[in-house]
Amino acid sequence: MRATTFAIWLGVMALAFPTPARAQTIVTPLMSVNIKTSSGFIDLDEASTQTHVGVGVSVSRLTGWLGVDGEVMWTPSAFSGGDLVDTSRLVTATGRVLAIMPVRFRLRPYVSFGVGVAQIKSDDVAHLFAVDSSKPMATIGAGAWTWITPRVGIRANIDFLRTIRDVESGPFETWRPSAGVSIKF
Repeated sequence: MRATTFAIWLGVMALAFPTPARAQTIVTPLMSVNIKTSSGFIDLDEASTQTHVGVGVSVSRLTGWLGVDGEVMWTPSAFSGGDLVDTSRLVTATGRVLAIMPVRFRLRPYVSFGVGVAQIKSDDVAHLFAVDSSKPMATIGAGAWTWITPRVGIRANIDFLRTIRDVESGPFETWRPSAGVSIKF
């Protein structure tokens, strides 16, 4: 009886005082696509319903099961796709908090939530429905890292982004899956 009680207390103490995790900084160049997008303004080419490719970079700082992440993503021609919109783009910058699986697993899934800003620009050929707007936004997502070597891995995630304020006639919102090769420092 005493040995069992001692073993239980020893297990509880081991869980209560884990060894400190070493912080990791991870840089990930990313490719993304915007899908199921609602522009929040008059979309002359109805291009927001199409898939648009973007590029960006993410810098993450992980300690144990928590982390922070900053990401900048650029999607050229995000609202172009026909003859009526001359130029368009979407630039997003977000800061997120990550809740991540512990280090001892090779596959590290995570969930994230954060805030940021979306810079939306769209200009039609007649300059009648021009949009140049920066709006605060919120994001929620999930993803995973898998490590090929101790310093190189692959990151994949999907985020839902939505502006907190209306762009013109409504909020901008989109689903954005992305993936990239991560480098751990």
